[in-house]
Amino acid sequence: MAKSILSNVNIIGMSYVIPDNIVLNVDDLLDVFDNNPKKLARAKKIMGYGKRYQSPLGLTAVDLCEYVANDLLSNINIPISDIDALVFVSQSPDYKTPASACILHDRLKLSKNCATFDINQGCTGYVYGLWSASSLIASGACKKVLLLTSDNTLERSDVANKGKKLIFSSGACATLLEYKQDVPDIYFILCSDGTGYDSIIIPAGGARLHITHDILDTTICDKDNQEWNLSYSFMDGLKVFDFTIETVPNHIRDILNFSNNTIDDIDFFAIHQANKQIVESIVSHVGIPSQKYSTDTFVNYGNMAGVSCVSNLIDIYGKDLNYKSIKTALISYGIGLSWASAILNIGNIYCSGLKLHTFQNIQNHHDVFQYWKEKIENYSGGN
Repeated sequence: MAKSILSNVNIIGMSYVIPDNIVLNVDDLLDVFDNNPKKLARAKKIMGYGKRYQSPLGLTAVDLCEYVANDLLSNINIPISDIDALVFVSQSPDYKTPASACILHDRLKLSKNCATFDINQGCTGYVYGLWSASSLIASGACKKVLLLTSDNTLERSDVANKGKKLIFSSGACATLLEYKQDVPDIYFILCSDGTGYDSIIIPAGGARLHITHDILDTTICDKDNQEWNLSYSFMDGLKVFDFTIETVPNHIRDILNFSNNTIDDIDFFAIHQANKQIVESIVSHVGIPSQKYSTDTFVNYGNMAGVSCVSNLIDIYGKDLNYKSIKTALISYGIGLSWASAILNIGNIYCSGLKLHTFQNIQNHHDVFQYWKEKIENYSGGN
C-alpha cells in the first residue's frame, strides 16, 4: 500500500455543484418493484434509493468543472496566475485525447506556466487526486494546485438499465490547495487489487475492444433479464459488495492507526456513498457511531462516483466549513479495484456548500459534429 504523510499542504477553498436536472425519483418507479409498495418502501429503507440528478445531454464533466472552478476562484482572493498546476480527475473526459485538463486550462485562462494533466480514476478519484495534488505541494514542485473532480456516470450507462439509474448521479468539486507552513499533516493510504479490474468496467471503446457496429447493435441480457451493452459500464454488484465488506473496514482501521487517531478523534467519516446498505455495513464492522457518518447524501443525491466521499462531507457540513475546522476521514473504494483514504483537517475556508445549478446554453451533438466536420473539411494539410 502507498502510505504518505504530507506536510505544509493547506486547502484554501472548495466549491461543489450538482446539475439541477432530476432524472429519477424512486417514488415514481413502482413498476421496478413489481408494483408492490411494500417492496419499494423496503428498498428505500435498506438501500437508500431516492432522487437522482444527471447532467442534461451535452453537458460534460468538463463543463461542470469549469463552473465550480469559476465559482471557487471568484470567491477567494488568489491571482489566477499563481496556480502552478491543474489536476482533472474523471472517467468522463471530453475526448480520448488531449487531456481534458488542457481544455479547462484554456477555459479558465490559466497561465502558460501551469502544468495540466488528467487522472482516470473512479470512486476513489477524489482521494487519488487530493494525494497527487498534495504531493506536488509537499515536494516543493508547486505552490498552488487546482484540483477538479467530476463524473457523468449515467452518460456511460445504458439508460434501459434501471439498476444503474437507481444509484448514480452527476456532480463536480473544485479544490484549491496551497503550500503553507505550520498546518496539520495529511495522512494518506492508497491501495489497489488489479485482479478485480473487470468488476467495474466499460468493455468496449478502448484499444482492446474497439466500438464497432456489432458492439453498438448487440444487447446482452443477464440471468435476471437485465439489459447490458458492451459500450456502456458493467458492474458485478455482488463481487463489488463482497470486496467492500472484506476490505474497507480493515482499511479504516489502518488509516486510523497510521495517523495515530482513534474513532473518537475524528469528527466525521466522509464515506463513499455507494449505497445506504454498504455504508451502514462498513460502519457496523468498524464501530463508527451514527453521529460520525451519514448516508443522507446517497438518499438525496445518489452515488456521484469520484466526488462521492467529498460530496458527503460538503452535504453534511456545507457552509459551516467557512468558519470551523472538521477533522475528516475521507474513505473511498471502487473501480480498479481500488480503495483509498485520507485524514485531514478541513475548515476555515471558502466552501460553497452543495449547490444545485441549472445549466443553459449547452453544446448539442449537432453543433459539435458540425464544428469538427467543417474544421476537417477546411484543413489543407499545410499544402
